Amino acid sequence: MNWISLISLPVAYLIGSISSAYIIARVNGKIDVRDEPDGKISAAAVYRRVGLLSFLGVVALDIGKAILAVLIAWWLNADLLVLLLAGIFAIAGHQWSIFLKFQGGLGATTIGGVLFAIVTLPMLIGAAIAAILAWRTKNSSYSFGIGVIMIAIVLFAMQWSTVVQPWNFISPPPFPPSPLLIVYPLLLLLMMVLKWLQVKYRPGAPLIVK
Repeated sequence: MNWISLISLPVAYLIGSISSAYIIARVNGKIDVRDEPDGKISAAAVYRRVGLLSFLGVVALDIGKAILAVLIAWWLNADLLVLLLAGIFAIAGHQWSIFLKFQGGLGATTIGGVLFAIVTLPMLIGAAIAAILAWRTKNSSYSFGIGVIMIAIVLFAMQWSTVVQPWNFISPPPFPPSPLLIVYPLLLLLMMVLKWLQVKYRPGAPLIVK
């Protein structure tokens, strides 16, 4: 292991902690998205309160900061484990930002950016499936979860294939086969679920009676 590459982990957390949703909502809408009733500092909140262009800006920046966090680890000659950890630290920063008193969003777009950087082709396949499901079901959360699971399945199929390999954005040719890559998307999905549970059952959360 290149020990210098471990510097990328706190750097990834700090990059992830920069909340584009909070900044863009402040600049373009003069609002504080931390006041949203659902407790999420998210691109969706920016879309509701500020508009489409600001929403697209948040999505682009969230994806970009995730890619940057992984790229920094790669530039420092990190091995696969540190690259994966850099992605996790970036997502954790987004979900529990040190600049926003450890508030944050669920991290869907940041997860997308991390997976794009590390396993680009499977991520694009999963994203296409998620987009089709979202269009048909109108349920973005369910579709995102299925998309991430499909990424893991595609990775499993590709890892030991001699025909198609999981080409990645940062370092072609691809990483050698590793079970870590297969379970990684599922671990990121678990982080998102844990953040959702934290927001749902936070003190003072509105009680919804159906």
